[in-house]
Amino acid sequence: MNNLFKRGALSVRFRLSRQMALAIAALALGWVGLRGQTQPVSTSADKPGLPMKQFVLLFRQSPTRLSEADQKRRAEEVRAWALRQNDDGRKLDPRILGQENYRVGPDGKGGPVGETGDGPLIAITFLEARDFADAVRIADSHPGLRYGVSVEVRSWPPPPAPPTASKP
Repeated sequence: MNNLFKRGALSVRFRLSRQMALAIAALALGWVGLRGQTQPVSTSADKPGLPMKQFVLLFRQSPTRLSEADQKRRAEEVRAWALRQNDDGRKLDPRILGQENYRVGPDGKGGPVGETGDGPLIAITFLEARDFADAVRIADSHPGLRYGVSVEVRSWPPPPAPPTASKP
């Protein structure tokens, strides 16, 4: 059983190694995201007084193999995209996910996460947008889409307030 786990983990590790170039591009995005957090800029498109909402972009990598030139071009395009988003006040907060993974199911059994038809989840980016449609427009403009990356948009609302205790 232990050998099966080791072989599965190694297999996942090798399959994900092709995503290293995307990770480098996302790290560049991370640097830009941190820069954007320290110097937020409002846009004229934002309506004063209306709070921005929180969203998360989930990035999945297809099995597309990129040449070194394409990897370099993608990294440059992602960096430029991130700078534009931060200049527009989006406050990008990107996170690259490590290759090591483990999923525990509701039955208590677990193991390495297998690839889905959508590809492995490789990165997440938190951002602010006016509404869901705005967040989708931002995702639709991501340059990774031209390089085999899919982007899923999810709202990221604050947790619900705890129930208040009623007094007798």
